[in-house]
Amino acid sequence: MTVGQRLFLALVPSLLAVALALGLAYYGQYARTAPELVVVGASILAIASLVVTWLNTRYLARRITRLAGPSAAGTRDTPDELDRIEQVVDQLGSALSVSKAESAKAQDAAGLRLHEHATLLSATVRSTLGQLDDVRLPLHILLEAKFGDLNENQEELLGAARDAADAMDEALRRLGKIADADRGALPVVRELVQVNDVIRAVLPLAHVAAERRGARVESSLEPALPRVSADRVRLAEALALFFESAAEHVSSERPLRIASARDGRTILISVSPRPDTTPALAGRLLEVQGGSLSMTNAAAEIRVG
Repeated sequence: MTVGQRLFLALVPSLLAVALALGLAYYGQYARTAPELVVVGASILAIASLVVTWLNTRYLARRITRLAGPSAAGTRDTPDELDRIEQVVDQLGSALSVSKAESAKAQDAAGLRLHEHATLLSATVRSTLGQLDDVRLPLHILLEAKFGDLNENQEELLGAARDAADAMDEALRRLGKIADADRGALPVVRELVQVNDVIRAVLPLAHVAAERRGARVESSLEPALPRVSADRVRLAEALALFFESAAEHVSSERPLRIASARDGRTILISVSPRPDTTPALAGRLLEVQGGSLSMTNAAAEIRVG
Protein backbone atom coordinates (compact mmCIF):
# COMPACT_ATOMS: atom_id res chain seq x y z
CA MET A 1 0.00 0.00 0.00
CA THR A 2 1.37 3.41 -0.93
CA VAL A 3 1.69 6.33 1.46
CA GLY A 4 -1.09 8.20 -0.35
CA GLN A 5 -3.44 5.23 -0.03
CA ARG A 6 -2.69 5.00 3.68
CA LEU A 7 -3.49 8.68 4.18
CA PHE A 8 -6.74 8.45 2.23
CA LEU A 9 -7.70 5.38 4.25
CA ALA A 10 -7.17 7.33 7.45
CA LEU A 11 -9.61 9.98 6.19
CA VAL A 12 -12.52 7.58 5.59
CA PRO A 13 -13.43 6.91 9.26
CA SER A 14 -12.95 10.57 10.06
CA LEU A 15 -15.39 11.64 7.35
CA LEU A 16 -17.98 9.16 8.53
CA ALA A 17 -17.41 10.27 12.11
CA VAL A 18 -18.06 13.87 11.07
CA ALA A 19 -21.32 12.81 9.45
CA LEU A 20 -22.41 10.98 12.60
CA ALA A 21 -21.31 13.93 14.73
CA LEU A 22 -23.65 16.11 12.70
CA GLY A 23 -26.36 13.56 13.35
CA LEU A 24 -25.62 13.66 17.08
CA ALA A 25 -25.77 17.43 17.00
CA TYR A 26 -29.19 17.17 15.44
CA TYR A 27 -30.50 14.65 17.93
CA GLY A 28 -28.82 16.46 20.81
CA GLN A 29 -31.31 19.33 20.62
CA TYR A 30 -34.08 19.66 23.16
CA ALA A 31 -36.84 17.03 23.00
CA ARG A 32 -34.84 14.86 20.62
CA THR A 33 -33.24 11.55 21.49
CA ALA A 34 -30.33 10.07 19.56
CA PRO A 35 -30.90 6.50 18.50
CA GLU A 36 -28.61 4.03 20.22
CA LEU A 37 -27.33 2.81 16.83
CA VAL A 38 -26.08 6.31 15.94
CA VAL A 39 -24.23 6.65 19.23
CA VAL A 40 -22.64 3.21 18.95
CA GLY A 41 -21.68 3.81 15.30
CA ALA A 42 -20.08 7.16 16.12
CA SER A 43 -18.09 5.57 18.93
CA ILE A 44 -16.89 2.73 16.72
CA LEU A 45 -15.89 5.09 13.89
CA ALA A 46 -14.07 7.39 16.29
CA ILE A 47 -12.09 4.47 17.71
CA ALA A 48 -11.42 3.11 14.18
CA SER A 49 -10.25 6.53 13.06
CA LEU A 50 -7.91 6.75 16.04
CA VAL A 51 -6.46 3.27 15.35
CA VAL A 52 -5.95 3.85 11.61
CA THR A 53 -4.43 7.28 12.22
CA TRP A 54 -2.09 5.83 14.85
CA LEU A 55 -0.95 3.00 12.57
CA ASN A 56 -0.33 5.30 9.60
CA THR A 57 1.45 7.86 11.79
CA ARG A 58 3.71 5.17 13.24
CA TYR A 59 4.40 3.80 9.76
CA LEU A 60 5.33 7.23 8.40
CA ALA A 61 7.48 7.99 11.45
CA ARG A 62 9.40 4.74 11.00
CA ARG A 63 9.93 5.33 7.30
CA ILE A 64 11.13 8.89 7.86
CA THR A 65 13.50 7.76 10.63
CA ARG A 66 14.86 4.98 8.42
CA LEU A 67 15.25 7.39 5.50
CA ALA A 68 17.02 9.98 7.67
CA GLY A 69 19.51 7.38 8.91
CA PRO A 70 20.71 6.39 12.38
CA SER A 71 22.56 9.69 12.88
CA ALA A 72 19.37 11.73 12.64
CA ALA A 73 18.69 11.56 16.37
CA GLY A 74 20.72 13.37 18.96
CA THR A 75 22.40 15.94 16.70
CA ARG A 76 22.26 19.68 17.30
CA ASP A 77 22.33 20.70 13.65
CA THR A 78 19.40 18.44 12.75
CA PRO A 79 16.46 19.03 15.16
CA ASP A 80 14.40 16.38 13.42
CA GLU A 81 14.55 13.76 10.71
CA LEU A 82 13.25 16.06 7.95
CA ASP A 83 16.18 18.42 8.50
CA ARG A 84 18.54 15.47 8.21
CA ILE A 85 16.88 14.36 4.97
CA GLU A 86 17.13 17.90 3.63
CA GLN A 87 20.85 17.96 4.41
CA VAL A 88 21.38 14.61 2.70
CA VAL A 89 19.48 15.81 -0.38
CA ASP A 90 21.59 18.98 -0.47
CA GLN A 91 24.77 16.91 -0.19
CA LEU A 92 23.61 14.63 -3.00
CA GLY A 93 22.77 17.64 -5.15
CA SER A 94 26.22 19.11 -4.54
CA ALA A 95 27.86 15.76 -5.28
CA LEU A 96 25.84 15.47 -8.48
CA SER A 97 26.90 18.95 -9.60
CA VAL A 98 30.54 18.13 -8.91
CA SER A 99 30.18 14.82 -10.75
CA LYS A 100 28.67 16.54 -13.79
CA ALA A 101 31.43 19.14 -13.80
CA GLU A 102 34.11 16.44 -13.57
CA SER A 103 32.39 14.42 -16.30
CA ALA A 104 32.26 17.46 -18.60
CA LYS A 105 35.92 18.18 -17.85
CA ALA A 106 36.85 14.56 -18.61
CA GLN A 107 34.91 14.68 -21.88
CA ASP A 108 36.65 17.89 -22.91
CA ALA A 109 40.02 16.35 -22.06
CA ALA A 110 39.15 13.18 -24.00
CA GLY A 111 38.06 15.25 -26.99
CA LEU A 112 41.26 17.28 -26.88
CA ARG A 113 43.33 14.10 -26.59
CA LEU A 114 41.47 12.55 -29.52
CA HIS A 115 42.11 15.65 -31.62
CA GLU A 116 45.81 15.57 -30.72
CA HIS A 117 46.08 11.89 -31.56
CA ALA A 118 44.23 12.38 -34.85
CA THR A 119 46.50 15.29 -35.75
CA LEU A 120 49.61 13.23 -34.96
CA LEU A 121 48.25 10.27 -36.90
CA SER A 122 47.42 12.44 -39.90
CA ALA A 123 50.92 13.91 -39.93
CA THR A 124 52.45 10.44 -39.62
CA VAL A 125 50.33 9.14 -42.49
CA ARG A 126 51.36 12.00 -44.77
CA SER A 127 55.02 11.45 -43.92
CA THR A 128 54.73 7.70 -44.51
CA LEU A 129 52.97 8.23 -47.82
CA GLY A 130 55.85 10.40 -48.98
CA GLN A 131 58.34 7.71 -48.01
CA LEU A 132 56.20 5.06 -49.67
CA ASP A 133 56.22 7.04 -52.90
CA ASP A 134 60.01 6.86 -52.78
CA VAL A 135 59.65 3.07 -52.81
CA ARG A 136 56.93 2.83 -55.43
CA LEU A 137 58.67 5.01 -58.00
CA PRO A 138 61.81 2.81 -58.35
CA LEU A 139 59.63 -0.29 -58.53
CA HIS A 140 57.54 1.28 -61.26
CA ILE A 141 60.65 2.31 -63.20
CA LEU A 142 62.20 -1.13 -62.90
CA LEU A 143 59.07 -2.83 -64.18
CA GLU A 144 58.10 -0.40 -66.93
CA ALA A 145 61.46 0.90 -68.18
CA LYS A 146 63.77 -2.07 -67.93
CA PHE A 147 67.48 -1.18 -67.78
CA GLY A 148 68.52 -4.78 -68.01
CA ASP A 149 67.18 -8.24 -68.49
CA LEU A 150 65.04 -9.50 -65.61
CA ASN A 151 64.14 -13.12 -65.31
CA GLU A 152 60.60 -14.21 -64.61
CA ASN A 153 61.12 -14.67 -60.88
CA GLN A 154 62.62 -11.19 -60.54
CA GLU A 155 59.70 -9.65 -62.38
CA GLU A 156 57.24 -11.52 -60.15
CA LEU A 157 59.05 -10.34 -57.03
CA LEU A 158 59.08 -6.74 -58.22
CA GLY A 159 55.42 -6.99 -59.24
CA ALA A 160 54.44 -8.39 -55.84
CA ALA A 161 56.41 -5.62 -54.13
CA ARG A 162 54.66 -2.98 -56.25
CA ASP A 163 51.22 -4.48 -55.50
CA ALA A 164 52.02 -4.55 -51.78
CA ALA A 165 53.17 -0.94 -51.93
CA ASP A 166 49.98 0.08 -53.77
CA ALA A 167 47.85 -1.72 -51.17
CA MET A 168 49.77 -0.04 -48.37
CA ASP A 169 49.31 3.31 -50.06
CA GLU A 170 45.53 2.77 -50.25
CA ALA A 171 45.35 1.66 -46.61
CA LEU A 172 47.35 4.66 -45.44
CA ARG A 173 45.16 7.06 -47.41
CA ARG A 174 42.06 5.58 -45.79
CA LEU A 175 43.68 5.88 -42.38
CA GLY A 176 44.52 9.49 -43.13
CA LYS A 177 40.88 10.23 -43.99
CA ILE A 178 39.76 8.65 -40.70
CA ALA A 179 42.22 10.85 -38.80
CA ASP A 180 41.06 13.95 -40.67
CA ALA A 181 37.41 13.09 -39.89
CA ASP A 182 38.19 12.66 -36.18
CA ARG A 183 39.91 16.05 -35.99
CA GLY A 184 37.23 17.79 -38.07
CA ALA A 185 39.51 18.47 -41.03
CA LEU A 186 37.77 16.34 -43.66
CA PRO A 187 36.17 18.71 -46.21
CA VAL A 188 32.49 18.13 -46.97
CA VAL A 189 30.68 19.62 -49.97
CA ARG A 190 26.93 19.37 -49.48
CA GLU A 191 24.48 19.41 -52.34
CA LEU A 192 21.05 18.03 -53.18
CA VAL A 193 21.68 14.40 -54.06
CA GLN A 194 19.45 11.71 -55.52
CA VAL A 195 20.52 8.71 -53.42
CA ASN A 196 19.39 6.14 -55.99
CA ASP A 197 21.77 7.67 -58.55
CA VAL A 198 24.66 7.31 -56.11
CA ILE A 199 23.70 3.67 -55.40
CA ARG A 200 23.53 2.89 -59.13
CA ALA A 201 26.97 4.44 -59.61
CA VAL A 202 28.60 2.08 -57.08
CA LEU A 203 26.54 -1.04 -57.89
CA PRO A 204 29.12 -2.27 -60.46
CA LEU A 205 31.70 -2.47 -57.65
CA ALA A 206 29.25 -4.50 -55.58
CA HIS A 207 28.65 -6.84 -58.55
CA VAL A 208 32.40 -7.40 -58.99
CA ALA A 209 32.88 -8.09 -55.28
CA ALA A 210 29.92 -10.52 -55.20
CA GLU A 211 30.96 -12.32 -58.39
CA ARG A 212 34.33 -13.12 -56.85
CA ARG A 213 32.41 -15.31 -54.39
CA GLY A 214 30.05 -16.73 -57.00
CA ALA A 215 27.09 -14.68 -55.83
CA ARG A 216 24.75 -12.16 -57.40
CA VAL A 217 23.45 -8.76 -56.37
CA GLU A 218 19.73 -8.01 -55.98
CA SER A 219 18.76 -4.34 -55.80
CA SER A 220 15.35 -2.88 -55.01
CA LEU A 221 15.36 0.92 -55.24
CA GLU A 222 12.16 2.79 -54.45
CA PRO A 223 11.41 5.22 -57.29
CA ALA A 224 10.85 8.96 -56.96
CA LEU A 225 12.79 9.35 -53.75
CA PRO A 226 13.29 12.97 -52.66
CA ARG A 227 16.70 14.57 -52.90
CA VAL A 228 18.65 14.95 -49.68
CA SER A 229 21.51 17.19 -48.64
CA ALA A 230 24.73 15.17 -48.73
CA ASP A 231 28.25 15.02 -50.13
CA ARG A 232 27.94 12.98 -53.32
CA VAL A 233 31.62 11.92 -53.43
CA ARG A 234 31.83 11.00 -49.74
CA LEU A 235 28.53 9.13 -49.89
CA ALA A 236 29.59 7.13 -52.94
CA GLU A 237 32.89 6.21 -51.28
CA ALA A 238 31.14 5.14 -48.07
CA LEU A 239 28.59 3.00 -49.93
CA ALA A 240 31.27 1.39 -52.08
CA LEU A 241 33.31 0.44 -49.00
CA PHE A 242 30.26 -0.91 -47.22
CA PHE A 243 28.95 -2.89 -50.21
CA GLU A 244 32.37 -4.48 -50.74
CA SER A 245 32.56 -5.39 -47.04
CA ALA A 246 29.07 -6.92 -47.11
CA ALA A 247 29.94 -8.87 -50.27
CA GLU A 248 32.49 -10.86 -48.28
CA HIS A 249 29.59 -12.72 -46.58
CA VAL A 250 27.58 -13.73 -49.66
CA SER A 251 27.45 -17.05 -51.50
CA SER A 252 25.68 -18.63 -54.43
CA GLU A 253 22.69 -19.34 -52.16
CA ARG A 254 22.90 -16.02 -50.31
CA PRO A 255 22.92 -13.00 -52.65
CA LEU A 256 23.80 -9.44 -51.71
CA ARG A 257 20.54 -7.50 -51.33
CA ILE A 258 20.51 -3.70 -51.52
CA ALA A 259 17.31 -1.69 -51.09
CA SER A 260 16.42 1.96 -50.69
CA ALA A 261 13.24 3.50 -49.30
CA ARG A 262 11.95 6.71 -47.82
CA ASP A 263 11.75 6.81 -44.01
CA GLY A 264 10.26 10.10 -42.88
CA ARG A 265 12.66 12.89 -43.84
CA THR A 266 15.58 10.54 -44.46
CA ILE A 267 16.48 7.89 -47.02
CA LEU A 268 17.01 4.38 -45.66
CA ILE A 269 19.46 2.07 -47.44
CA SER A 270 19.21 -1.54 -46.34
CA VAL A 271 22.07 -3.98 -47.00
CA SER A 272 21.98 -7.71 -46.27
CA PRO A 273 23.78 -9.77 -45.28
CA ARG A 274 25.43 -7.27 -43.01
CA PRO A 275 29.19 -7.39 -42.47
CA ASP A 276 30.50 -8.60 -39.13
CA THR A 277 32.39 -5.35 -38.61
CA THR A 278 31.66 -1.91 -39.99
CA PRO A 279 34.38 -0.40 -42.21
CA ALA A 280 35.77 2.42 -40.09
CA LEU A 281 36.16 4.83 -42.98
CA ALA A 282 32.62 4.19 -44.23
CA GLY A 283 31.22 5.09 -40.82
CA ARG A 284 33.27 8.29 -40.63
CA LEU A 285 32.29 9.36 -44.14
CA LEU A 286 28.61 8.96 -43.25
CA GLU A 287 28.95 10.79 -39.93
CA VAL A 288 30.66 13.88 -41.38
CA GLN A 289 27.64 14.51 -43.62
CA GLY A 290 24.99 13.84 -40.99
CA GLY A 291 24.28 10.22 -41.93
CA SER A 292 24.15 7.23 -39.61
CA LEU A 293 24.75 3.49 -39.68
CA SER A 294 23.04 0.87 -37.54
CA MET A 295 23.11 -2.90 -37.46
CA THR A 296 20.20 -5.31 -36.97
CA ASN A 297 20.26 -9.07 -36.78
CA ALA A 298 19.53 -9.48 -40.48
CA ALA A 299 20.74 -6.32 -42.23
CA ALA A 300 22.62 -3.06 -41.99
CA GLU A 301 20.69 0.21 -42.24
CA ILE A 302 22.27 3.40 -43.59
CA ARG A 303 20.36 6.67 -43.16
CA VAL A 304 21.13 9.68 -45.32
CA GLY A 305 19.61 13.14 -45.13
